[in-house]
Amino acid sequence: MTFFVQGLNGHERMPLEKMFKEKMVEKTEAVTPVRAVDEKEQQESPAESRHQHHAVEAYQSVEQLPQSRPALHAEQIMSSPVVTLSSQATVDDALALYRRRQVRHLPVVSSADQLVGMVSDRDVLRHLAGVTENYRRQAPQEGEVLIATVMTSPVLTASPDTDVRYIARLFVEQRVGALPIVTDGELTGIIARSDVLSAVMRHYVLELWV
Repeated sequence: MTFFVQGLNGHERMPLEKMFKEKMVEKTEAVTPVRAVDEKEQQESPAESRHQHHAVEAYQSVEQLPQSRPALHAEQIMSSPVVTLSSQATVDDALALYRRRQVRHLPVVSSADQLVGMVSDRDVLRHLAGVTENYRRQAPQEGEVLIATVMTSPVLTASPDTDVRYIARLFVEQRVGALPIVTDGELTGIIARSDVLSAVMRHYVLELWV
């Protein structure tokens, strides 16, 4: 399982600890009791006893569920082959491809078929509206605009054996819409948020927390 940052100058391995937020729950510590509990306070009412009985049954049923499930990997849910866009293509070319192929994210490849960036329909629409990524107005560019000026580069990628749970977490924490899958620097697939949702529907016992 490996994540890379890939762009015009090659690819660089990205450690997991740099991508995900630190856990917010701190380690608990023992506390000093304020007073002893009286025996009368420990006596339960019939209603409380029934609630406790139902709670015990619920915990027992959970404990009977299988505790270890095989991990789901990127190569099992990714879309392949991938619809790509040349770095020499224009914004109009991207719009035509969005309409024709009904996709929202396009990996951008060089003349040597190496992944150099990503462009989403939101990137293109924001450019056409004359708005920057920080929603500031900008002067419209005249003539044909190369997609290389609009795309995001470098781009985060993952290997085919990456655990889908990490990809789902990445989508949430880093607000990533799609993740290219690469093998030895070569684009072999792509995973969008809809692919993760489809995996949850097909594998309804899939655990997405890590």
